[in-house]
Amino acid sequence: MMKLRFASALALLCFALTGCIGISIGNRASAPRPRTAPAPLPAAASSDSATLAEIDAANTLNMDSNRTEALIQIASRTNLTPTAQVHLVNSTYRSLSFDSSKVRVLRGIIANPAFCDPTRQAIVSQLELISMESNRRTILDEVNRRMAAR
Repeated sequence: MMKLRFASALALLCFALTGCIGISIGNRASAPRPRTAPAPLPAAASSDSATLAEIDAANTLNMDSNRTEALIQIASRTNLTPTAQVHLVNSTYRSLSFDSSKVRVLRGIIANPAFCDPTRQAIVSQLELISMESNRRTILDEVNRRMAAR
């Protein structure tokens, strides 16, 4: 009888402790990322609505690589207006998960012949949304090279 009570108490103790361990592991929280507001969009022309809708549609793709490729294709268009460029920058920072993807799209935007000051402001004001400093430095170098070439 004593062995049965001891075994029952041991089983109950193990069950209770296992539950506590599972709960304590599940309560770990990571530090929150800084929240940067998207850059304001310049006034949009009615012809921009299709491009803005394409950018929004690209953001709905499931895989990061698909979103990246779609946004790079849009970034390579030579007739992008400042509104479309700023929206593309905001979308890049918010819809892409990987720094390498963000850098690829942002480099495409910077290389665009229509690259303008509102776009430059949108890129540098949200740069902290890229986590690795080396990638942030790459973007700053690209912007500086582009501004020197003007």
